[in-house]
Amino acid sequence: MKKDYITTFTKVHFTPLDPNPDDIKIGDIAHALSLMTRANGHFKHFYSVAQHCINCALEAMAMGYGEKIQLACLLHDASEAYISDITRPVKKNLPAYREIEEKLQSLIYKTFGIELTTDEYAVVENIDDSLLWHEFMELMDERLNEPNPVLCSNPDFSERKFAEVEHEFLRLFTSLTGKNSNYKCVGIDATKGGWISACLEGNSLNITLYDSISEIIAECNDVDCILIDIPIGLPENDNNMRPDADLRKKLKGKASSVFNTPCRQAVYTDNYENANTINNKILSKGLSKQSFSICDKIKEVDKFLQCNPAWKNRLLESHPEYIFAILNFGKPVLESKKTLDGINIRINLLRRYIHNLDAFLGGITSKAGMKRRLDDIVDAICLAVIGRLGMCNGFRSIPDAPEVDNKGLKMQIVYTEI
Repeated sequence: MKKDYITTFTKVHFTPLDPNPDDIKIGDIAHALSLMTRANGHFKHFYSVAQHCINCALEAMAMGYGEKIQLACLLHDASEAYISDITRPVKKNLPAYREIEEKLQSLIYKTFGIELTTDEYAVVENIDDSLLWHEFMELMDERLNEPNPVLCSNPDFSERKFAEVEHEFLRLFTSLTGKNSNYKCVGIDATKGGWISACLEGNSLNITLYDSISEIIAECNDVDCILIDIPIGLPENDNNMRPDADLRKKLKGKASSVFNTPCRQAVYTDNYENANTINNKILSKGLSKQSFSICDKIKEVDKFLQCNPAWKNRLLESHPEYIFAILNFGKPVLESKKTLDGINIRINLLRRYIHNLDAFLGGITSKAGMKRRLDDIVDAICLAVIGRLGMCNGFRSIPDAPEVDNKGLKMQIVYTEI
């Protein structure tokens, strides 16, 4: 007799009462949970089971638990993708349902390599209940009987598009299962008196202050991707097209973070007044003092690439504010990175991609002179993160078909879609 089955999002015929582990697909779980509501749909706005699971995983991360507990938290409601959920007052009177749920959930854990001790199950359950308490406070204005549990994370209870949540669920799963952790990626940002390098490899994040670009590159021969927030590919006439104007269009509300790149002739001029005159003559644009203030950094990178042709179009330009907009689901972060709110928002976006990020940041900012460079450190980290994601998803550039300058350098901003 033909077994009873459901048809999943990926068109698998899944038998909930006799599940085959080969039929359990993370794509089905992420999609279904992102469309299922918590609290049987009685919250103020749409808030999905997937969003709850993400918040649970991020709380486990913030509490310092390892990847196994984080992954268990992410998947603790995965059985609902196949058998839905039943409200607690009813569920406790349905022993057959609870047996089916427990069997299926155990199989899902086993399929994804999760084996929990009794104490670890209790940890996951405690995090689940803590999020439930705060969800009811935020989305139902109801205080549950349990004492107010203190959270270590800052969960997102906002109304979000299901597709965004689905994609975040999948990205977090990929990160926790190590499917994108084999790449070694470096992000570089200019800072006062030198350069900040963030090297992301596996679960390790190394942040270092260097005096020069050449010192960084000397240690990067084995990296898979290296991105820098400094113009590469300099115009020498008004026919050379940099991506700056196109990037501004993608950063509405944050376009001021993209300055006009000076022409190469101005970059190699030491005096601001002369550099401004030269830039006006060649590009028909004035040169702001802000742009001129980083000309020494631009010149250092340009000289290095001309003297080290093996690194041409291997050391690539990216832009942290655009990357943060990508990580923020296409919305630029309008808060200034010089403010505490702006820094916290950006760090929160990065937490989704780096295990125990707060511990790494705490360690580095405790060193002399590093705390005041926190905004540059965060920018360098975001470039390392997008480098890893780009290695997994493939890179794109602004523009799609970049021009090459007179020294053979592509004039482009590198990014990836997530």
